[in-house]
Amino acid sequence: MNYHRERNEAAWQGKVVDYLNRYECNVQFEKADGTVRDMKCTLQESIVPETKGTGKAKAAGVLTVFDTEKKGWRTIKFDKVIDFSIQNEYVRAAD
Repeated sequence: MNYHRERNEAAWQGKVVDYLNRYECNVQFEKADGTVRDMKCTLQESIVPETKGTGKAKAAGVLTVFDTEKKGWRTIKFDKVIDFSIQNEYVRAAD
């Protein structure tokens, strides 16, 4: 599997979170079952549902995003990221 070369670098991970806070992005990653998935996702406050938090500490190396097509929260391990790209400045209107 050809993973993203910067996937384990803290600076790149920070940029990914910054982009997700501003844009809808596409992340291609390997799932736990070994299959590859392309997911459109975001962290834009105007799009994601209000959350209250779980009270648990955030795990290192893990990214939690809102899947804009399946309308739900998903978790991705940074070390399984294959590709990352910005799709849209603004997420399309809800269905």
